[in-house]
Amino acid sequence: MRQAVILAAGGGRRLGNAARGLPKCLLSVGGRPLVEHQLAALAEIGVEEVCVVAGYRAEDVGACVAGRCTVILNPCWSETNSLYSLWLARDWVRGEELFVLNSDVLAHPDVYHRVAATPGSALAYDSTSGHEDEHMKVWVEGEGLRAISKCLAPPRISGENVGLLRFEHRVARLVLSEADALVAAGQKRAWAVEALDRLLPRLDVRCVDVAGLPWVEIDSEADLEHARERVWPFVAAVGAAR
Repeated sequence: MRQAVILAAGGGRRLGNAARGLPKCLLSVGGRPLVEHQLAALAEIGVEEVCVVAGYRAEDVGACVAGRCTVILNPCWSETNSLYSLWLARDWVRGEELFVLNSDVLAHPDVYHRVAATPGSALAYDSTSGHEDEHMKVWVEGEGLRAISKCLAPPRISGENVGLLRFEHRVARLVLSEADALVAAGQKRAWAVEALDRLLPRLDVRCVDVAGLPWVEIDSEADLEHARERVWPFVAAVGAAR
C-alpha cells in the first residue's frame, strides 16, 4: 500500500496579505485549493491513503479534505517545524511506501511519476536551483543523496530539494525513529529532512533530477504569482490531456 503525509501545519507568515489569512495548502491556484492538486497527483500514482498534518486553521484544512484524508492536529504548530509534524504521524504510517510532501509545493504531475517510478527510496530535486539561503539544498553523487541541508557549502550543492520524497517501509521507519530521537532531544524546530540527513551514511536514497519540469515552492507573494501564471498552466494542460 502506498501512503502519503502532507505537512501542512505552518501559518505561511511570509506570504503576508497575499494569503488572505489562509494556510498555504488552501491557497487558490487554478480555482482550487493547492492541496486539491496534490491529492489529484497522489491519486494518479496510486497513493491509497493520505494524512494531512494541520495546525494553523486546522478546522478549515480538515473541512477541505474531509472524507478523503486522515487529519492529524499539530497543536504546537507555531512553536515547531516540519519534523515535529512528521513525527506526529508516526503511528499512522504502516504502508509499504511512504510519500512525504510539503504542502506549499505545486509541481508538474511528471515530477510525481518520476519519483514513484524510481526503485527504492527517492526524492525529487532541481539541478538548476539551490543557491538561495532559504533553499533546501542537496548534495548528489551519481544518483545517490549524500546530504540535504540549507547550509551546504557551495562546492557540494547539486540542486534544490523539491519537497517530494518517497521512502520504502524500512527507510520510513528509520526516518521516523530518528525523528523520535530528535524530538526527544528537544529539536522540535528542525526540518523533517534533518532526520533523513542524519541517516544518509547508512541509507541509499536515489535523487531524481526534474530540472525543466515546472514546479514552485510557495513562500512569497512572487512565488504565488509564479504558481498561478507559470506553473499552473502546464499542470492544467497535462490534466486536460489525460
